[in-house]
This record gives sequence, C-alpha cells and structure tokens, in this order.
Amino acid sequence: MQFSTPEALHKIIGANNKKIMVDGHQSCPLNAMSVAFNYHTIDINETSSSLSVKGVSPVVRNDKFLIK
Repeated sequence: MQFSTPEALHKIIGANNKKIMVDGHQSCPLNAMSVAFNYHTIDINETSSSLSVKGVSPVVRNDKFLIK
C-alpha cells in the first residue's frame, strides 16, 4: 500500500515489534525512517512479522538555491 511521507513514518514507528526490510535488506526503524524522508510516496507491505519499505517517487533536489 502506498503512503505519503508522514503516514509512512507513523506506520514505521508503530511497527516496533516487527522485522523491517528496506529495499530487501533487513534494517532498523531509524534507517527506514531516514529512507522515507527521501521519497514523496513510499510503498509499505505489512505482514504479521515484517514490514517491507520501498520508495516510489523520490524527492527532487534543486541545487540552484543552495548556499555554497
């Protein structure tokens, strides 16, 4: 199921008893949340024992307005 970033963060925080997989690799909840910040839309598949997180639409960064 696809979620926006805030909804995905709530879903990840609520899954503290489950094994979290980010792009097919086992991960901690903090790493899954940091991956979620890099995407506008996140696909989360939840089973009884695990939570699978994948990014769908990435955040586009514009370097033109960064201070150097």
